[in-house]
Amino acid sequence: MKSKMTAASLRAPGDLRYEEVDIPEISPKEVLINVKAAGNCGSDLHRIMTEGTYSFPCVPGHEFSGVIAETGKEVKKFKTDDRVTAAPLIPCMRCEWCLQGQYNLCEDYDYLGSRSDGAFAEYVKAPEANLVKLPSNVDFEDGSVTDPAAVALHAINRGGGIAPGQKVVVLGAGPIGMLVCQWAAIMGAEKVIATDIVEEKLKTVLGLGVDTAINSINEDVVSRIMDETGGKGADVLVETAGSVETHKQSLLGARKRGRIIHIGRAYRDMILPDEVFTKIFRKELTVYGAVNSNFSPHDHEWETVVRYMADGRLKIKPLISHRLPLKVIADTFRKMYNKEIVYNKIIFSP
Repeated sequence: MKSKMTAASLRAPGDLRYEEVDIPEISPKEVLINVKAAGNCGSDLHRIMTEGTYSFPCVPGHEFSGVIAETGKEVKKFKTDDRVTAAPLIPCMRCEWCLQGQYNLCEDYDYLGSRSDGAFAEYVKAPEANLVKLPSNVDFEDGSVTDPAAVALHAINRGGGIAPGQKVVVLGAGPIGMLVCQWAAIMGAEKVIATDIVEEKLKTVLGLGVDTAINSINEDVVSRIMDETGGKGADVLVETAGSVETHKQSLLGARKRGRIIHIGRAYRDMILPDEVFTKIFRKELTVYGAVNSNFSPHDHEWETVVRYMADGRLKIKPLISHRLPLKVIADTFRKMYNKEIVYNKIIFSP
């Protein structure tokens, strides 16, 4: 096997280079994956353009799928040529949260694409424990979106699930918002309402289980939510955009004893007016935070995702706005950062 590969190598914030690097060497419990599709995450934009990774150089990218090219000596459940995706968080397996099976809360984790080299490359290595086999009818594009789909599912699970007949509002119709909408519909929500400021995204999400799409530039979101819920407010609101306005709307648009789930990161201070913040106790609201997803043996959200992809209930193709070769990744992220393109999920192919 060759010793070099092409990859997107981050040398400093804003300095992403498509260049030749060493192919990763695997340990006995790891596999080497030939990447077939790698998607952008919202965190990738900040990681690549402003925040940087934990060391340099580093290959970003943590949403991916591919084919196993090589297995370590102690790998038992997977073999070469298996089609897989992999959870990017590598738990320590020592802290109290790992011992409880809550890997997403690990206190000493590694992470593909930020703490270790990731998947914007021809090859990436991953532990056998992180692998999920893709069914034959789940292609590489869909498989690369397993991570955000699991994040969306985890958020709903964290917030207590959705009961049939409940009214759900999803604030932000990016990829994770679109996936939250689908999970809400799958779980039996009576009405799913999505909000965003990009009309193209709202048009897309209407075909993904959403009953009402609200453009918050053109309409008062809270008033519209009240109209759609008989004046009571929504049972469950999922905030995925990470903006001050959507956080306000989540509190103001909830019914009494409603549930609010926060996924979106703001990347700035969040200051809420007193009349908004007091809704938490005046309405007896329950507010949840949700981070990442879980793949422990007794709480494997990733396996749930691929089952729903395989049976066609979880639709991925409508989320994909661009399909691009990896060699244009640096220019693409520059355009994303400068808001020169409207995009949703971008799939890069090494």
